[in-house]
Amino acid sequence: MALKPFSNGPKHHFFGYYGINPWDRNFRYHLALETDFHRHVPTPTDIAQVGLVDKRSGDFTPVASTSAFNLQQGSMMHWIDVGFGEELTFNDWDDDRLVSRAVTLATRESRTIQGAIAAVSTATPYAIGLNFARMSICRQVVGYANNIDAASWEPVPLDDGLFLIDLRDGSMEVVLSITEVLQHSNLNAADCGMTWFNHIMFNPPGDRIFFFCRTRHNGRGFNTSLWTVNPDGSNLQCQIPFGHKISHFAWRDDKRMLMSTNVLGQMQFVEFTDSKGDFQPIGKGKLPNDGHACFSPDGSWLVCDTYPREPERMAHLILYHLNRDQKIEIGHVYTAPEFTGEIRCDLHPRWSPDGKWVTIDSVNNGDRQIYLADLSEVI
Repeated sequence: MALKPFSNGPKHHFFGYYGINPWDRNFRYHLALETDFHRHVPTPTDIAQVGLVDKRSGDFTPVASTSAFNLQQGSMMHWIDVGFGEELTFNDWDDDRLVSRAVTLATRESRTIQGAIAAVSTATPYAIGLNFARMSICRQVVGYANNIDAASWEPVPLDDGLFLIDLRDGSMEVVLSITEVLQHSNLNAADCGMTWFNHIMFNPPGDRIFFFCRTRHNGRGFNTSLWTVNPDGSNLQCQIPFGHKISHFAWRDDKRMLMSTNVLGQMQFVEFTDSKGDFQPIGKGKLPNDGHACFSPDGSWLVCDTYPREPERMAHLILYHLNRDQKIEIGHVYTAPEFTGEIRCDLHPRWSPDGKWVTIDSVNNGDRQIYLADLSEVI
């Protein structure tokens, strides 16, 4: 089994983040951004084409453009269907405001949704939005470049945090502020530097989300805590307080979460139940200490990547069967040393909804393209 090129050059094509479905309902088209650069952090004037890669040919068809994107997470594109037919969404700027655009696949008609989408519920017509402009100051790799004066951002704001977005009418409201979360945390807000929310994910029924709260400290690095909350901002619960390393994540079911963290001492993947604190190691000796892991649609497999390993600089993609404690190597790709920091290219694996394919982003051949693994012979 091997990873095969899926998109075509000479321009660069990438999806962005992991654990999100990039496929339309017919499994013909894969969401992607197209750029003519990938060796510098996007600037406010850089533009990406938003469009579709055809599975049959690998050709890219543009449908829109945006300057609200980064190389790590793309433009947080999603597929939705909330009464307008099948739509693709991406984040965009409307003058100096961040919004989302929803484009109907059949007609290419576009509508505007208030707020920049970070996560979409697959069971309800709601999304959670984040302020990616703020994140360009807090952590550039996941923010959107802009010309807003950096001095204008409050370190711990009362009017910024999680935004509940109704995908049907495009409305948005703040449901949980950064100030409120720090008031319930084990840190004193007065001692915190720039603080932000990041990494949102809905559970399968869409009635619970988890998110990270991160704050800069001592001018270097950041401190992270993990929280769960209802989408309307109620029933806020701290799952892992500040003081631990917390990295990558997935919901396994309605209540159980997967997290790479050092909450048990060493960095590893653990599973636990919302608000129970019942942390249990998973995949010990088979999964890496950290990586981008997500569950197959039937919940029996994890797909996970590794970071490039020195000196070969190979990033590996693996499958792990949870019940059988079985590890299968899908393949590996080369990452040149220049692709680090803000312009790195993590593989960020994404399942197809039928569980037959996994796609990744890679700079294996020097350009940034999407690669595909056909898993039909394995699972």
